[in-house]
Amino acid sequence: MPSSPNISEYRIVLPMTVDEYQVGQLWSVAEASKNETGGGEGIEVRVNEPFDENNYPPESPLLPLTPGGPPLTKGQYTHKVYHLASRVPAFIRLIAPKGSLEIHEKAWNAYPYCRTIVTNPDYMKENFYIKIETMHCPDRGTQENVRIVWQINYRSTYSDTHL
Repeated sequence: MPSSPNISEYRIVLPMTVDEYQVGQLWSVAEASKNETGGGEGIEVRVNEPFDENNYPPESPLLPLTPGGPPLTKGQYTHKVYHLASRVPAFIRLIAPKGSLEIHEKAWNAYPYCRTIVTNPDYMKENFYIKIETMHCPDRGTQENVRIVWQINYRSTYSDTHL
């Protein structure tokens, strides 16, 4: 994990409630996994099970939903591997080092909050690490400190609202 991460914040306003979005998100993730899997390519779901303090706990506590509140400790854990070899041109497959076209995604979904870690452990090892933290809020993108930024040590922040 990098010692000085660059944090970007995006606020995307949706034309639906967060409950409607959750249903659509679960359906679209399941549909994409089904459509992109087969023959050793696409999306391989290695784990899809509930998590808590004892089963698949995150490497660091998940953020609380409210400032000063307890961190989230229960939800759904998934570990997926994206096999990308069939998605790139043939000449890339010929020169790509072993393991470079496999991306691992580990996610702790404690809706309305979700933490996703994306890595490439077989090739880039510790040099490729993306941490995505998502908070779904029932507003028009107007809440301040949605990610509770005072708890995060960061070097720079970019905030943008997309309407």
